[in-house]
Amino acid sequence: MKTILDADVLTAAQELVDRRGQAALQEAAERMAELERLARWPEHAIAGRVLTAVENLLDAKLP
Repeated sequence: MKTILDADVLTAAQELVDRRGQAALQEAAERMAELERLARWPEHAIAGRVLTAVENLLDAKLP
């Protein structure tokens, strides 16, 4: 399996937040759920990292 760098995860999360705003959180969570349903565990792990990054980005935007 290819190593996914933290910088790449953060870039993906930032692009998702830029595109979807607050809805990025739901989209990332739905992606994780879909990958779990398909038992695509390597991708699921990456999606979990993206979800965490999305959460952190959105939390940082709170006043």
